[in-house]
Amino acid sequence: MRCKFCFATFKDVKRSILPKGHLAKADAIKVVSQLGEIGFEKITFAGGEPTLCPWLPDLIQAAKAASMTTMIVTNGSNLSNEFLEVNRAYLDWIAVSIDSLNPETNIQSGRAIAGSRPLSLAYYLQLTDRIKHYGYGLKINTVVNSKNFKEDISELIRHAIPSRWKIFQVLPIEGQNDQNIAAFKVSQEEFLGFIERHKGLDHLTKIIPESNEAMKGSYAMVDPAGRFYDNSRGKHHYSRPILEVGARSAIRDVDYDLNKFIERGGIYDWRMQKTNHHKITLSGCVGSGKTTIGRLLAERLKWNFTSIGNRTRAFAESKGMRIVEFQAHCLDHPELDKQLDAEFSGECNSADRLVIDYRLGFKFIADAYHIFLKISEATAEERLKAANRATESFKTVKERNDSFHKQFVNAYGVDYTEEKHYDLVVDVEKYPSPEAIVDFIFERLRLS
Repeated sequence: MRCKFCFATFKDVKRSILPKGHLAKADAIKVVSQLGEIGFEKITFAGGEPTLCPWLPDLIQAAKAASMTTMIVTNGSNLSNEFLEVNRAYLDWIAVSIDSLNPETNIQSGRAIAGSRPLSLAYYLQLTDRIKHYGYGLKINTVVNSKNFKEDISELIRHAIPSRWKIFQVLPIEGQNDQNIAAFKVSQEEFLGFIERHKGLDHLTKIIPESNEAMKGSYAMVDPAGRFYDNSRGKHHYSRPILEVGARSAIRDVDYDLNKFIERGGIYDWRMQKTNHHKITLSGCVGSGKTTIGRLLAERLKWNFTSIGNRTRAFAESKGMRIVEFQAHCLDHPELDKQLDAEFSGECNSADRLVIDYRLGFKFIADAYHIFLKISEATAEERLKAANRATESFKTVKERNDSFHKQFVNAYGVDYTEEKHYDLVVDVEKYPSPEAIVDFIFERLRLS
């Protein structure tokens, strides 16, 4: 792609000291290692398009070896399943640059392959799903400019639910985008208007607006020649080469404002955002809303949902029993419990990206994030009374809770209500709706 407003073309670098446009592989790896040595905790590989660099995986591995959190910023056109699989052990975050869902807008701005083939909404939806499937933290970057400032990309954000959404005001940089920037500039009011239009999505993602002023001088950046540079005066100012004077000396040559970095939200729990949990179990007493919350959470994560309750009810019906009768029957026949648990847990453990409604999930589901939904019997009775379920009378709440407790103690010697078994305990009575509970759980998952 050739984004016409790009503020990091580095044509000046190519004209002056680096005709090839980049350092040799070995030198690039040395630069990355030096950044880790002087204490950088996070590194982002950007461009241009970083996935076009043949040795990008080597740079990512070098950064991880230096104990840095790793990220790339990409237009997404080159993110194959092979790339996502090969780099998952070393790459933590993927930020996808998406400015518009309108093909004509993307062609006008140059965000199109060979200038004429923009990526579609369907592609972006599928791409963000794949990024999450492989376990990466997801960010989306959007540059607000004269071509897109009136547009709405809520559909994408609602589907992708990125951990962070950075919204930039298109940035003029002397010597980088002088030729085209006049046609893309937006006023502060137009920039803020775009943000305001999407403000209702702040419960799904962390929105980080960055005006021109916020961006200048607030990034510690390294150019393709291995030099620190800043843009605090509206143009690039370069340090001496890192490999010649060392990273600690080179960074003193540039105007980097740590306070501005902090003020624009540059510090966050980047090391905690990527989770290795590909399964979530939900436990809780009768009436806690496990099934409803589980379905909503699965929808939010774009995962599948399954419930042992459905399996148990079907099994009970096949025996001509209601669910309460079946529970009582299992007290005398624990082998039925064990048969159901073995079959159900075996299927769940062999699957991936799964939200599981399962009281004993903490015991039988490996490598999962275990959640307990806490509710009083009085509130549960009121909820079931209001729901008017034909098969689950509110009058059976205490009876069923006692039966579950005895059933699992009898079969396995465990009390599923003990909070020590869980990664997260949620008092559902504190929240006004299932959606609010899911919002809370989702936020905790992002930090787990």
